This record gives sequence, C-alpha cells and structure tokens, in this order.
Amino acid sequence: MVVAQRRRFSIMSILPAAELREDPAVIVSTCRCACGNLTPIDMVAEHGPAVLAGIDAGLAAFDIPRQFTVRLTSEMGPQDAFYMSRPFIERRLPAALHDHEFFEVCWIDSGSCLHFINGRADRLEAGCVLFIRPPDLHAFQNDREPPCRMVNVAFAAETARHLEQRYDDMAGRFFWSGEAMPRLERADAAGLAALRAVERSLEGGAPTLARVECALLQIMVGLFGAAREVPPEAPAWLVSACREMRSPERLRGGVRTLVGLTGRSHEHVARTFRSLFGKSPSAWINGVRMEWAARQLAETDRPILEVALDCGMEDLSHFYRVFRQVHGRSPMRYRRSMRMELVHPLPSAGR
Repeated sequence: MVVAQRRRFSIMSILPAAELREDPAVIVSTCRCACGNLTPIDMVAEHGPAVLAGIDAGLAAFDIPRQFTVRLTSEMGPQDAFYMSRPFIERRLPAALHDHEFFEVCWIDSGSCLHFINGRADRLEAGCVLFIRPPDLHAFQNDREPPCRMVNVAFAAETARHLEQRYDDMAGRFFWSGEAMPRLERADAAGLAALRAVERSLEGGAPTLARVECALLQIMVGLFGAAREVPPEAPAWLVSACREMRSPERLRGGVRTLVGLTGRSHEHVARTFRSLFGKSPSAWINGVRMEWAARQLAETDRPILEVALDCGMEDLSHFYRVFRQVHGRSPMRYRRSMRMELVHPLPSAGR
C-alpha cells in the first residue's frame, strides 16, 4: 500500500544554495508554500539563465505529492531478506519524493543522474554508492542524454538491526551515521568492478539473510571499511584526492602530493581539512599511513624499516612513535599480536 499526501505549492522565490554541488546546472531552491510555511522543494535548471528567468518571473501554482512511502509487500515474501532491482533512471522530473519502510543500498552503474535528497540536489556519477535509511526523502532524475543504470538492494529494517547488533564497529557509519544526509561513498574503477561482482552474487537463488549480509559486508567492509572517514559534506575534489592518497606511491609524496591532487592552494586545503576533520592534512596522512602499515605488518613478512619507507616515513623512530600513538603498541608487538599460530601453537598461545 502506498500513501500519498498532496498539497498545493506556488513558487515565490528562488534562493540558490551556497554550493552548487559541482554542477552549476543544478540549483537547490526553497519555495514558499501557499500557507506561508517554508518547504524545501528541489528545482532543476537545465538550460541556463533563460530558464531561471522564466522561473523567477513566477510560475503558476501546481499540485505535487509532498511525499509517499514505498513498501515492498508485493515484491518480498515473509521469508525474503532482500529485493534487488536494476532500473534505468527516467529523464522526466520526479512527480514526487518518497521515503521507505526499509533500508536500501544503491549505486550508479553507468551514466549519471540528479539525486533529490532531504532538501538538496546532488549529482551522482558512476561508482557513487548511497546508504539510504527509511526516513530519507528522495527521488532521482536522469537530466542528461546517456542512460543512467542503477542497482538497488532493498532490505528490511529487521536485517539492519541484525547487522547493527552483530557488528559493533558499524556504529555511527553507513546506514547508522546519524547525519542529516545519507552516507555517500565513491568507488573507483576497481571498486565499480567489485560492485558488479556483488550484483552477480545476488542474482538468482533465494533472497536469504546470509546472502544479503554477505553482499552488504562486501560493500561496507571490503570496499569502504579500510578507508578513513570522509564527511559526507566534503567537496568532490577533496573526496577524490583522499581516495587517491590510499596508495603507497601517493603516501610517499605526503602533503605535497595531496595538495597537488586537489588542484587547490595549500592554505585552502589546510582550512578545509581543519573544518571537516578537525586536524591538519599532515595528521590525516599519517593516519592513513599507519592503517596501510598495519595491514602490511599483519599480512606480510616485510621488514619494518621497508614498510616505514614505503609509506613515506624515512625516520624509523618517528614511524615507531606515530604507529604507537595510533595502534597503542609498537610495530613489532602489533605484528606478533596478528600472528598467533593456530596450526602449530605454542603452549602459551592465547594466554
């Protein structure tokens, strides 16, 4: 059952948002309701000043469903744990915004589209992954010529509660961030290939809890689990630079490489980092270095000096000091703690 609420609106003014979300053709506007209350309505200007002038001159009042709630009672049986769909985003402006009785993870497989979400509009490109919660009010529009294909995996609130209770490290992340906007991640070409593998894994077979849990963990842990948190309000240029900095080749270049990847000045990058992360670019990079070093120590037998040099820290004593600050133990003790022998254990193992 779908319940729609209708209300009559008239556009009184166009108030451009301070940030155009990397696309000047998209203006998130606030329209004044006929009764005097301010209600956020996302308006899209596709063709420049002429369209804006027409809007600004005043449009006739129109009817629009403020929202409706989507349910999956007809698509999911009582024993089903998830439902996967693969729609092409329509070109027409959405007739309504909607929320859900369920959670969904969705990603853009090809093309691009506009995402109207909780009072603003964002552009989504291939590789963008959204973690949508039931109250999130949103809609999509393909405002460009190439087809935009999305993969959507919907699952019940009970499944979300199961994941939250089972995995403590998920608290405050992904579907459980507590932020006004749903979590948005961006996958690179390798990540997009991994998402397509997840899609194939969900094709056919019974829609069981085990299958959707495996798929969600592949996305949340396999793709984005090791990445340091980037706030959802971070601009695209910063998200891209932070993603690029996760390779040892980039890490060796330090802050100079990070600033070069952003295309902004050092001062602007430093201000943005302090505003979003509460730390300097150098401190953030050291955190990423220590995450990479920890994986190397746990998964390989490479000498500690080689690991330190490979992530851009030529002073071994400084590497030890920063590693201990982040992980609470020395690199040697960390490696030993990750290497407990289970096939031929010593008598003291596990004590």
